[in-house]
Amino acid sequence: MPKRAVATDRVFKPKLPFAQATLAGGFVFACSTGRDREGRFAVGDVRAQTRQTIENIRALIEEAGGTLKDVVKCTVYVTDRANWEPMNEVYFEMFAEDPPHRVSCIVSGLGSPDCLVEIDATAYLGTD
Repeated sequence: MPKRAVATDRVFKPKLPFAQATLAGGFVFACSTGRDREGRFAVGDVRAQTRQTIENIRALIEEAGGTLKDVVKCTVYVTDRANWEPMNEVYFEMFAEDPPHRVSCIVSGLGSPDCLVEIDATAYLGTD
């Protein structure tokens, strides 16, 4: 089956021409930051942004027909080593049971100086 874009009004839609998520071959590829549906970064610290980021990913995967339990791999980008443990607190709270494989990186920036974390997630829903 061909790939298809996945979109929902529950997640911020940037003006750039790229899909919020993509469904292909039973996999959902979704990436998000801590922006709410209006485009504002979650208020607070990296915990708030991590929670919003994973809620955005949840919304996209649900739109494709899955749940967070279907996530098999995440790549996490954090802009400050000091935010590592607080990000992990929320990440492991939200992926408490059978967490996905994970790759993690400390990076110098994520497109906006207000962005503290970005997560790229892959979920497997089975064949489409």
